[in-house]
This record gives sequence, C-alpha cells and structure tokens, in this order.
Amino acid sequence: MAARLDFRSLRPARGSAAPKIIIAVVVLAALAGGGWYFFLRQPPTVIPEVAPAPTPADPAAGTEAAAVTPDPAALNKLNQLTVDQLFKEARTALNEQRLVSPPGNNALEFYLKILEKEPGNSGAQDALRELFTFAASAAEQDINARNIDNANRVIELLTKADPNNYTLTILRSKLDAQRKIAEREAAQALAAEEAAKRRAAEPAAPAASAPAAASSAAADTASAAPAASSGAAAPRTAAPAPEPAAAPPPVAAAPAAPSGDTRDAVLVKSVPPQYPNAALRRRQEGWVQVEFTVAADGSVANARVLDADPPRTFDRAALDAVQRWTFNPALRNGAAVEATVRRRIEFKM
Repeated sequence: MAARLDFRSLRPARGSAAPKIIIAVVVLAALAGGGWYFFLRQPPTVIPEVAPAPTPADPAAGTEAAAVTPDPAALNKLNQLTVDQLFKEARTALNEQRLVSPPGNNALEFYLKILEKEPGNSGAQDALRELFTFAASAAEQDINARNIDNANRVIELLTKADPNNYTLTILRSKLDAQRKIAEREAAQALAAEEAAKRRAAEPAAPAASAPAAASSAAADTASAAPAASSGAAAPRTAAPAPEPAAAPPPVAAAPAAPSGDTRDAVLVKSVPPQYPNAALRRRQEGWVQVEFTVAADGSVANARVLDADPPRTFDRAALDAVQRWTFNPALRNGAAVEATVRRRIEFKM
C-alpha cells in the first residue's frame, strides 16, 4: 500500500522560515545604521599633546613668530573653504602641530572660521575648548620671549573662542607688562644713541690755548718796557721801569676723555624655545640658566647651561633658542665689543 503524503505536515516547516527572515532584516538594518553613523558622522577632534607650532629654523625665511600678518593667499583660502573643508584643514593642522601659527593657516583660526559660518557647530566648539589651553601656553611663551605682536594676535583669537575665560585676563596683564619694559628699553637705547652722537659732534677744546695766550702777554709787556725808558720827555727822577713779569710755566694738558657710548648688549629679537614633547605630556615645568657670548656683530656664540631644574629636561630646547637670538652688541667708548650674558629661561605650561 503506497504511503500517503500529508501536506498538512509540511506547514510547520514552511512557517519556520519567517523568524529567520525577520532576523536577517533586523541584522541588515543594524549594519546599515552602523555604516551611516561611521561614515557620515563628524569624527571627534583630538588635540595632540605637543608643543605649540615650532618656529622655523631659518630666521631669514620671513616666517618668524614676529610676523603676524596673514599671507593674502592663505586668508583668501580661509574665506572660501566650506565647513567640511575647514574641518579637514583643521585636522591636518593639528597633525602638523600648526595650532596657532602661521597666521591664517592654523587649527585655531580654522575652527573659529567654522563658528563664523555656523555659530552653533558643536564640533568646532568642542575643538576650541580642548585647544584653548595649548594656544594660551603658546601666547605666554611669545610674551616671555617679547614677541609682542604675535602674542597679541593669539590672545585676540582666544577672545573670540572664549571671551569670558579668566586666563585671558592674566595673559593681557603679562603682555602689558612686557610691552612697557620693551618700550622703556627702546627709549633708553634711543637716548643713549642720541647722547653718543652729540658727544661725537662736539669739537675738542684746544689744550695749548692758555699757555700760548700767556706767552703772548709776556712778549707784549717786554716790548713796552724799552719804549717807555727811551722816551725824551721822561724826567730824571722817574722810577726805573719795572722788570717784565716772568711767563708762567706751561700747564700740562689734561688727557682727553674717551668719547662714545658705553652700554651692555641689548636683546632685539628673541626666538621662543620649543617645549619638549616629553615634558609637555607629563605637564612638567622648569627653568634653565644659560650663559653665552654676544659677539661684536650681535650674534650669539658659546652658549652653555649653568644650572637647570629639572636637570637635562629643557637644556637642549633652551640652547637651541638662545643661539638664534640677535642683540645690539655691547659698546665700550662707542666701539662694539664682545660681552658675556646670562639669562634664565622659564618653561611653564
């Protein structure tokens, strides 16, 4: 007897595929949502724990920290970039440690431009909060190195990012103090230079004029005596003519005082030291006492470390910085001479 196939027994088997289909649909939806979140969301901004952008090694390159005027091409590019392009440029600047410099091409200005285009952009706001501490540290280093204009530029940018931050008050106070010191030293140097010019223009007094005048008076007296004694109308009882006065001995001329200005070497351009990455990651501070020779042409030579705290942590950064400083050389009687200078360089976060 042939076996009968009961089609009703197959219904549970066909129905068991429905849960699998539902599970597959849910998995695909989850994968699609994850892909959208991964590829389309704005990635978080990570500020690298590095020192502010290093100063170029070549002082003649025209990109020193003191140059605060943005390049016109960089400024034009900054204004034309879209928000997405600005985010990309900002991340590139962070990776290359261009946190606040060069002007018009740094992470701080890229994020500020994003907020200018989209005032409520949370990604730019978060990035600026994380970047604020590093930018403030760079501004303080510029202040200590008397790069007044560049420090003022960074402070103005930070004011746009967080105008109520108390750190700005401290930075402005330090900047004002350094500006007054620089102005006072410049005024003193100008006054000394003008005094040296006046002394150089004054003619030297003739040292032998007094003895010559005395000799001339004695000669006149001697010539007048014979004339008086030979006169015909002179009475016999007249007293004999007085002997001519002897000429006073000549007075030795005093040695001429040396002319020209005398002053110490004056710093005219400094380069801030690069904060060592290892010390920055540990948030370590310190100082280095250096001694060096300022040559007659104003350059620095023979730089060496006298003392440091902590030892050997900031030595190389301090020496590299002072070797790129420029001075007005010391003067002795108006002539440029070598001078030994000591400076203490502070490293603070």
